[in-house]
Amino acid sequence: MFKLNNYINILILSILVTLVVIFNSFKDISTNLQSIIPNSEKKELLNEFNKFKSTKKIFLSVQGLDKTALAKIKKLEGLFSKIEGLSLEKVHESKILKKYKDNYKLYIEKIDEKSLDNLNITKRLEEIKSNILKSNFSYFINKQDPLNLFIKDDDLFKNFSFNNNHLSIKNKAYISIFNLDNSINTISKYEEIYDSIKEIVVYEKNIKVFSPIFYFVENSRIIKNDVNKIIAISTFILVLLYLVILKNAKLLLNTIITLVSSILMSLLICSIFFDELSIFVIVFGISISTVAIDYMFHHYMHDYYENKKGFNKDVFLGMITTVGAFVILSFVSFDLIKQFCYFSITCLLFSYFQFAFLYPKIKFSQKNIHTKYYKLYSKIRPVYVIFFAIIILILSIDKFHFDLNLKNLDVNNTQLKKTEEYFKNNLNVQKNMPVLLKAKSIDKLIENARILKKEYPKSYIPISILINKKNFLDKKLFLEKINLENLKNKLNKKAMQVGFKANYFKDAYILNEDKPIYTEKYLNDLGMEIIHFKDYFLTYANLPKNKINEFSKYEFVLNISIKTMFEQNLSFIYDELIVYGIVSILFILFMLFLSTKDNYLLSLAYLIFPIALILSLSFFMTFNILHFFMLFVILSISIDFGIYLSSKEVDKSTYIAIFYSLLSTFAGFGVLIFSKVNALFSIGVVASIGILAITFLIIILKRPSYDS
Repeated sequence: MFKLNNYINILILSILVTLVVIFNSFKDISTNLQSIIPNSEKKELLNEFNKFKSTKKIFLSVQGLDKTALAKIKKLEGLFSKIEGLSLEKVHESKILKKYKDNYKLYIEKIDEKSLDNLNITKRLEEIKSNILKSNFSYFINKQDPLNLFIKDDDLFKNFSFNNNHLSIKNKAYISIFNLDNSINTISKYEEIYDSIKEIVVYEKNIKVFSPIFYFVENSRIIKNDVNKIIAISTFILVLLYLVILKNAKLLLNTIITLVSSILMSLLICSIFFDELSIFVIVFGISISTVAIDYMFHHYMHDYYENKKGFNKDVFLGMITTVGAFVILSFVSFDLIKQFCYFSITCLLFSYFQFAFLYPKIKFSQKNIHTKYYKLYSKIRPVYVIFFAIIILILSIDKFHFDLNLKNLDVNNTQLKKTEEYFKNNLNVQKNMPVLLKAKSIDKLIENARILKKEYPKSYIPISILINKKNFLDKKLFLEKINLENLKNKLNKKAMQVGFKANYFKDAYILNEDKPIYTEKYLNDLGMEIIHFKDYFLTYANLPKNKINEFSKYEFVLNISIKTMFEQNLSFIYDELIVYGIVSILFILFMLFLSTKDNYLLSLAYLIFPIALILSLSFFMTFNILHFFMLFVILSISIDFGIYLSSKEVDKSTYIAIFYSLLSTFAGFGVLIFSKVNALFSIGVVASIGILAITFLIIILKRPSYDS
């Protein structure tokens, strides 16, 4: 039986590995920022927006307008076009759209009423005739509008020019635009496209390539590399630390097995509750598992594994307090926080039951751990520390501000932002921002688009070139009012007098009496992108950034900026976190009172001082959601030490166990401050400050004396 106990830990690990493989729990781990965005209709809308081709364009630029640059971009176009799922954007509109515009030209384009009032048909026809006779080449005549009555609107390529019959920008670089097929909609497919492009493009200063999908790929890889680095460093430090501290190979091996098992168990549980797990949860989970080491140290240092001592009440109360705080915080309606809490609860409970009940059965002989201690008598009473902490709290709260931009939790990809800025500046889209337009019907969607186009003429709204029922009827009345048929007859008569052939302008000013009928298929054939989402239709537009307060008043405009879309949600989540955070603090206070009645002030200092020190960061930075969440996590951890040190049974072993626990926790969380990912860095900063605060308290607060 004793030999079987030695292998039970390995058996549990084997079972968990098998279950994780069977349920394929690792497939649910995501590096995408959207995996941490609160679930809501806004998140669904953001996913819908990412389906539009406009969000999947790839821009290629070759600096210079000489023959070498032209040859280079043509060669790259050929190579890019061979990549599966990639196609070169056509500069000229589709035949179906051109036919539509010809049929409804009178309805689509604006008529210059001033030109109509001052119209001299004979003079205009004489100008056309003179230009034809003087021109050495064929002279283009707009036979649909020979009198120039229509006001020309900017089209899709208003920011482009042509050099050597190729698209160029600002007369300084050739440019090509590629579209991605709608089937390209996953990170893995984005990576295939990205890698294929990077294999083709030779990194020279005069070649630039950008696509919004590059953020998905590059940020994902940066996060993965960063996470792997953090996990490797943390694991190395922890193993080294435990090896030095424990000097017990059997206990070290079992401890590592328990930690790995607790992480796998937590991953398994979380994958059941959540469709998608943020990769940040794995890093946080490894860090939180180091907190569970605390339970092992206290049992081991007090000789619970070699001699039967029964139940360690202080460790149990500490565990219940920490887990209880996570249970309360798990009610916050933010998936990332829920995932952190579920992972932590599972990890801590699993580890506790192993360290408290399984390890005494396995049995580990206690090694003599030689650590030099000194007889120190602290003169600082807890009440002074509490008073000092309250002053810092009051000063910090005045400076405290929330960061409502979820984007700030992501990677700050400066290199890719510079490339994006290059194209934005050169394409003159710097001052525009993408939005979604919604309506219950296609006709209403077109009407909404035309309202915005009229209000913001320089905006880019593809669907606004179409006419809806109301526009059709209004324009028809207007055209009948100006007697268009009479104008056309005058034109044909005058043309023959000037010398043009009969019916030379037969295509001019034809009034189509048939109202257009739209279907999703017809719109797609026209090249207009719409999506049927729930009970309404969606399309996209680019509106002026400086008019955001104006166009946001329209109910049919949906701002898809992550900051704007989720600012209200995040504000609500902060409110929730404050409420549940206060509830968790009240729970902690109750547990303190229950377990440390005689030394309540001492344990209270372990609650207030870390809060004060962490909130003092508000003098230097704005708090994001993870800073704030980690504040309560650190409180739930620090209070364990308050409970241990307020116990009547405090001895040298207690201090050694606490010291080693702090080292372990710092090794787990402290390495996160080296992360390039803002989310992990935020966790690391708060955790490091909190652990330093606890260490400081252990040094300065009144404690029992003992000989070295």
